[in-house]
Amino acid sequence: MQEDPTALLKKHGKTFNFARIFLGEKTGIAAARLYRFCRVVDDIADESDDKVEAKHILEGLSAAIVNNNSADPVVGDFLALCAEFDIDRHNGVTLIEGVSEDLSTQALLQQADLIQYAYKVAGVVGLMMAPILGANKQGAKFAIDLGIAMQLTNIARDVMEDANMGRRYVPAEWLGDLSAEQIALASEQDKAKVQLAIAKLLRLAEEYYESGLAGLYYLPSRNRRAIAVAAYSYREIGRKLQTHNCQYWDGRVVVSNFQKIKLSGQVLWHLTRGKLAKLPEKHRVTLHTYLKQP
Repeated sequence: MQEDPTALLKKHGKTFNFARIFLGEKTGIAAARLYRFCRVVDDIADESDDKVEAKHILEGLSAAIVNNNSADPVVGDFLALCAEFDIDRHNGVTLIEGVSEDLSTQALLQQADLIQYAYKVAGVVGLMMAPILGANKQGAKFAIDLGIAMQLTNIARDVMEDANMGRRYVPAEWLGDLSAEQIALASEQDKAKVQLAIAKLLRLAEEYYESGLAGLYYLPSRNRRAIAVAAYSYREIGRKLQTHNCQYWDGRVVVSNFQKIKLSGQVLWHLTRGKLAKLPEKHRVTLHTYLKQP
């Protein structure tokens, strides 16, 4: 029996659960169902002690999606969600492909690899979430960008945590030959180099946030508020990290509920005053230069 999707969201997706209060009940539950699918897939890769077995399980889920086989309860609910909201189910395959990359040592080489990874594990989630939120199809590319922005924020926040797991998502072209192990040691010699790379990562994230927030224009007004709250809250993580000079060894940066409430007020003010998503904007093609899929 699957866990209640809203319970899973409350437990693991605190920022998105906070934003969910701005959605209607039906949309909120559908969004939580998509989150549940993504979380289950992610946990298979992150929590399994047997990487070979985890790879086998993920391949099975991917095959079930391709074959539209709803026998597995995880895939079954995902396929039902896709049918209900006209979501391309193959986006789920892309997500699994990206998550599966974490089963082997992660040491990304170039910015292109970083953006492509962020697309697979998060940009594609934005793409799947868009129809649930009632987005105009013109908003799809912007939804991808918001997902990428949030993933870049995640990577910036979790540099030390990932390094301790032997993962380095910050590309080598920004860090030279610095390994995950060296990042985890956080020697005085290496700290400055990593701090500069994190600052660069957050500047890149800001470009994608600007596009993602512009795309809110294509959402119904109620759902526009919810996603803006989630975006502002996530972006605040990066801004707090910048305020602390990107000192990645100090522990995970968090945004308190009080801060989220303040940011929610800021969102409502910006929407009311027309400072956010007031007019349609042309999508910046350069943001998708590295993507294998539009």
